[in-house]
Amino acid sequence: MIYNKIRGLLISPVVIYLLADIIVKCMQFLLMPAASHFLSIPEYAQLTIFLALLTALVPMVSLSSESAYAIFYNQELGLNKKRLFIDSVHVATTGLIIFSFVNILLSLIDDNLLFSVVSLKYQMTKMLLIVFFEYFMNLYLLSNRLNFDKVGYFCWFILFFAVKFFVGLGAIYLFESSDAYLNSILLLNFTFFIIIVSRVFGLVGFFGEVFLFNRDSYVRLIKYSTIILPVSIFSVINSMIDKIYITSLLPLKELANYTSVFLLAGAIQVVILAMNKSYMPSLLKLYSLHGYLSLDKIKNRTKSLMLVSYLFFIFCIIILPFVFKYIYSDKIEFSYNVFVVLSLSFLFNTLYILYTNVLSLEEQTAKYKMFGFISATILNVPLSYILTLKFGILGAALSTMLSCIFAASILYSLVNRRVKRHYLLKDSLIFVFVASTTAIFFVVLNTQIKIF
Repeated sequence: MIYNKIRGLLISPVVIYLLADIIVKCMQFLLMPAASHFLSIPEYAQLTIFLALLTALVPMVSLSSESAYAIFYNQELGLNKKRLFIDSVHVATTGLIIFSFVNILLSLIDDNLLFSVVSLKYQMTKMLLIVFFEYFMNLYLLSNRLNFDKVGYFCWFILFFAVKFFVGLGAIYLFESSDAYLNSILLLNFTFFIIIVSRVFGLVGFFGEVFLFNRDSYVRLIKYSTIILPVSIFSVINSMIDKIYITSLLPLKELANYTSVFLLAGAIQVVILAMNKSYMPSLLKLYSLHGYLSLDKIKNRTKSLMLVSYLFFIFCIIILPFVFKYIYSDKIEFSYNVFVVLSLSFLFNTLYILYTNVLSLEEQTAKYKMFGFISATILNVPLSYILTLKFGILGAALSTMLSCIFAASILYSLVNRRVKRHYLLKDSLIFVFVASTTAIFFVVLNTQIKIF
């Protein structure tokens, strides 16, 4: 009996997704410490910007069409799964064309307009193509999750990111250049693009299908994606504000320190996003049967997600600082205060994710998600400038955390209006209070006994 329960737990979706995310995030995490040993500080700082931009460009190039794909997958529009895949590719192609055009216009003004270390004409163009080719893998992995194909998702997810890690790190080691990393990943993503379309359609079949345009399906996908697009744009702006100000206001070495600590603190998001990958499909399925009553039916899982996130937060702020000095080059400096504040920001993202999950349940409410990012950006733009100027990278971290709390409170009010009740209010207040108190305790403790 106990054996069967343990076996059932180990092969459950949440454990499979969590294990896959931990393995992949470990590889992504180890890339930066390893690169810090092979690259100079300027090259290392440039690589951190490249990686941040590659993450930020994903929803912009795809126009967040993965969200539309997930929403329509189990509806009438998704009866023909392959056609829905192709129609989603058409939406992503639209995104690639739009942002490539914007990139060209900006490069004509100044090739280093956004960052002094990034060429819009050459490096940003490569990054746009890298993200576009990776979109095919992302859509394929999403299909596996929506089909509850745990084994297929696990194997392809691990394979792709393992190859990506070793190819990227190999290029950094051989050429000691951050630009070489972009070149190697572009070639790799193009190779996987060929593999995925060959597997799903057959190479000849894909090029036969991709030139067939389904106007009605495209319009529905693009309509939903257009609703989400402002969310994506403000998300990108908000995620890059701290790095933009640090690059312009502080020495380049501070950017290298901040992004290294930021990466370490981001470990907590691995658990949160992995659990949400299992949580969200279940919520969508319950919603299709019970409407907003699904929020009550899944309430225990919601509380479990919040509790596990908090417990992992404690684990991270105790254990990970010891790890930092062993894996990073001596050139990179660690700040425990910055690390705790950034970890707290990622923890508070749990509330943001839970509220956006609710708003994602309907096409007409999905657009309200943008108000969270808009509010966060409106607060973060001036606050980050003021705090970064006054307190350096600690100020940037504080601004990020405060904007997360503010955005979550805005989304709470929107969800409250939609579901006609105070959804998760008591749990959220307890969550924020206990997490903040815990963070203050460990910061004060470290200040007194100087552990880190």
